[in-house]
Amino acid sequence: MKESGIRILNRSPDSSNRDSAHFRLAWLRNTILLALAGCMVLSWKLWISTRFFPLTPVSDSLPAIHFPFDYLWFFFVLALLALVFFLPRAILLFVFVCLAIALSLWDQTRWQPWFVQTIAMLAVLGWFGWKKRQHQEIALDLCRLIIVASYFWSGWQKLNVNFVRQTWPEIIGFLPQAFQFLGSDVPASIIPIIPLVEIAISFGLLTRRFRNLAVIFAIITHLFILSLLVLSGENTVVWPWNLAMAAFVFVLFWGELESDTRKIIFPRNIFHLLILIFFGALPALSFAGRWDSYLSSALYSGNTRQAVIYMRRPVIERLPGVIHEHIWQSTEPFFLDINRWSFGELNVSVYPENRVYRKVAQWVCRQADNDSVIQLRILGKPDPFTGLRNSEYYDCEQLR
Repeated sequence: MKESGIRILNRSPDSSNRDSAHFRLAWLRNTILLALAGCMVLSWKLWISTRFFPLTPVSDSLPAIHFPFDYLWFFFVLALLALVFFLPRAILLFVFVCLAIALSLWDQTRWQPWFVQTIAMLAVLGWFGWKKRQHQEIALDLCRLIIVASYFWSGWQKLNVNFVRQTWPEIIGFLPQAFQFLGSDVPASIIPIIPLVEIAISFGLLTRRFRNLAVIFAIITHLFILSLLVLSGENTVVWPWNLAMAAFVFVLFWGELESDTRKIIFPRNIFHLLILIFFGALPALSFAGRWDSYLSSALYSGNTRQAVIYMRRPVIERLPGVIHEHIWQSTEPFFLDINRWSFGELNVSVYPENRVYRKVAQWVCRQADNDSVIQLRILGKPDPFTGLRNSEYYDCEQLR
């Protein structure tokens, strides 16, 4: 009896660690699936082809997906997601990830930060999550790396004067009058604390000593952001994502003493190296315009390109009526705000890259028979210290 007790005692730590990893993986997987399902349902028009906002495929050689096949693909992906939730099998998760990635190739605006992050985490879980305990720990560390990198680069992207002068006031501007003090009464010198807190969270999550404190700050941050979004009624598609991010940091980091900076950062296999490059290194190139902003955690950063399409009233009359509400028509010059149009129809912001803006402008030109008065204006990323942007102009002839 004593020997049996000793064997049980010796087995307990490993069993406890194994159960902990399995528990964290199960909760993480289910949270990701629920958040992704919520985001995709709230942005359902983004995932179909029969809409007005133009598709921007990665290649013009991809065949068009017409009705009803666009709906069938979208519903099949959602059904598969639900099946993975209730029947967690590696092969089902692998098929879901592949089909979701393939669906995103037909429109780059589908590469929203929440989609890229959750699909990457599901790919990690699909590759490692059902193997032995050692691989389960690697899966958790890879997901931790994705979360840490997201906080780190999100903070750095917001460290610019445009976030202080324009983006933060715009966010507050959508709030009810009773909450406007958050914008008008807060000194501009205080606002940079927001990105600095995000960067501090990323470092805190990497350390055992400050990990739980970083989790608390992360949860408070996401609850604060979610409160602003709910009060303003804006950008409902990221409401589930903010709840999920709070859950991610809790499930992955709270009370975790086994993982450390070395295990999270330093690659242990090729998959780990790819995640480190994609989420940890390549976002640095976005500051030089060599990597996409939304692949670099730049949502709500004020550090992305913007674009409008100038036009005259005869051109407006040739465009579908659903687009008119997104055209500024009070005074000349009349212009179509591409981002507001994307929000209005798809419930997501446009993918803020020049190639996407040009595709959208090409569609408008075709609708108006390539009218010479149509002009696309792309505003480049702002100077981080002055907020000034360079502008590029294209007419329909140049966009052909």
